[in-house]
Amino acid sequence: MMTEVSGELKSMTEKELKSNIEGLKRQLNTLNTEIRKSITEIKLHRETVTKLREKRDELNTYVKECVKKAHICRKDRDEVNKKIVDLKKLRKDAQDQINRKWEQLNQVKDNRDKANAIARMRTASLEKAYAHELYVFTHADIPLKHEIGAYERLKDLGKRLNASRDADKIHTELIPMYKQVKELRNAADDIHQSIQSLADESQQHHDALLSIYAELDTVRKEANQYHARLKDEYHIIDPISKSIDAHKASVPRLREELSACIDALKDRQKTNGTDECKVAVEKLKTTGRMSLEDLRVLMDNDAISFD
Repeated sequence: MMTEVSGELKSMTEKELKSNIEGLKRQLNTLNTEIRKSITEIKLHRETVTKLREKRDELNTYVKECVKKAHICRKDRDEVNKKIVDLKKLRKDAQDQINRKWEQLNQVKDNRDKANAIARMRTASLEKAYAHELYVFTHADIPLKHEIGAYERLKDLGKRLNASRDADKIHTELIPMYKQVKELRNAADDIHQSIQSLADESQQHHDALLSIYAELDTVRKEANQYHARLKDEYHIIDPISKSIDAHKASVPRLREELSACIDALKDRQKTNGTDECKVAVEKLKTTGRMSLEDLRVLMDNDAISFD
């Protein structure tokens, strides 16, 4: 390859060689200018890359912190919800007991009401009426007809008195049953209040979780935007880096061509100088005269001395 180039250079005139040298110098200057310009441009982009990466990493770190907070908040909410589930089961059990007690209580109450329906009066009043009729029946001197009526009334009062006493007894049984129902209701109400308090707490955790998720989404989007800008910067830097590498690869070749041209020009100028020297010497011998240009040529070739 260099042999072909050398052959081409030998066939060039001095003017062509000088023109070629100037062209190569311009190319080298242009390449060096482009390389410096590209390096400066890359430096600016790398500064931007550093800032974008730092901001992106900062946001991603905050995202991780938000994820940890969300995990804790979700765990707290789930624990509270588990307590609520357990309490709801207890409340259901209490309500089931209340319902069973009410069924029993209503059955006993129905029996009492049936007895009261037969008695139709309070026990004390029936006892007085029964005592009066008994006294009349046993002590009063009354006709047989009236005695039979008193006996029938005495039988009716006795039946009603027994029913009233049964009602009183049943009513006595109802009192502890009402008390048990009340206690169960109070227990159910306490459980319900605990559920409400826990539900409020759970809602607070849930709202906090939603807030964290919203913030997390916003920060992630912002981090992704910085990452996208970072990728754009690399898309700009990569071609510039490749152009720098390509320019740097071209520099040695151009310098080698320039060196060869300069060497060829020196050889050409040396050959031309020898020929011009011969002409100037011959002219000096023939005419005894020489021009300033002839003098320069003779001095360059050490063909004349003033010693």
